[in-house]
Amino acid sequence: MKLNDPFGRLERRHQAGYETMRDALRRGGIDSPQAAQETIRQAWKRGFTVMGVGMLLLLLLMAVIPSAAPLVLGLALFMVVWVVSSTINGQRYIKRYIEEELKH
Repeated sequence: MKLNDPFGRLERRHQAGYETMRDALRRGGIDSPQAAQETIRQAWKRGFTVMGVGMLLLLLLMAVIPSAAPLVLGLALFMVVWVVSSTINGQRYIKRYIEEELKH
């Protein structure tokens, strides 16, 4: 039993996330470590693009409604944390896919 996950909920959630990612990579024809590494690179690029567009929209909102600055800053922080954590989890799943499925 782990103290930070006594009932194994996080472990089950990560396992389900990995299985979903593994199936998507198989359907996408990712069958080499190089292709999987390229997928990681594209995920980071896509994440930064999403953050850039989101920040521009939030700055536009803050310019239109200056009194909403605290809310906009909170949304910006939430967006950054969400995109980065999702990308890190995706990277972890892809690296696991490389180790378990591609490097026999």
